[in-house]
Amino acid sequence: MTITNPTILFALPYAGGHSLVYRNLKQLLEPNVQLVALEPPGRGKRMKEALLTDINLMAQDLYAQIKEHSAGREYALLGHSMGALVAYLISCQSENETPRQILHLFCSAHGAPSVPKVSDDDPNPRYKATSEEFWAYIESLGALPPELKAHEELMSYFEPIVRADIQALECYRYQPRNSPLNIPITVFYGTTDVETPVNALLHWQRESASPVHYIPQNGGHFGFFEQIETVAKKIRETVSNK
Repeated sequence: MTITNPTILFALPYAGGHSLVYRNLKQLLEPNVQLVALEPPGRGKRMKEALLTDINLMAQDLYAQIKEHSAGREYALLGHSMGALVAYLISCQSENETPRQILHLFCSAHGAPSVPKVSDDDPNPRYKATSEEFWAYIESLGALPPELKAHEELMSYFEPIVRADIQALECYRYQPRNSPLNIPITVFYGTTDVETPVNALLHWQRESASPVHYIPQNGGHFGFFEQIETVAKKIRETVSNK
């Protein structure tokens, strides 16, 4: 079946992630939804570029990619963990679009932007932790595959990437808006995700003028990827006719 002008879904990766983390979701969404996975600097196809430790600069970089690729078409945004915050910041940048192009914002495994990841007076931010402590934290999230842990060279390669992303997250400071976004928001969350407590999720409602839809999923911080078929179905129902 040929779909004329399917909805574009721009997907943003989690900390340390790259564009290929959404390859399975892409296959499940086609042909109704065209998933375009974006690549932040310093990894994947952009590995020769400098890493960014400022989440606002990352959002500006990826928003420029979106504007080039969308060519004036409407689109939706999807972000998991760090990607959810980046997607929100892109949505804020897009407010001056005429006409408005963003149809929907899908956020997964991240508390509302107004809920800080760490307190301002925290003397031990995770991005400054020793290598052993840092990887122990990443492993606690379920984000350290055994095959990566078994290869010291790969760990050394990925550590600066993940650490830069965690720094970008922990150094972000929320800027209250004069009014909520005129964009519907859907929030996916793992029922056993200790990194993203429910009280941090509830504050997403202050960011949208529309009712925020919360989708619980069995699992922890990466339960989103463990139930990718259910995720794909929800996205299709939300942004397409099927």
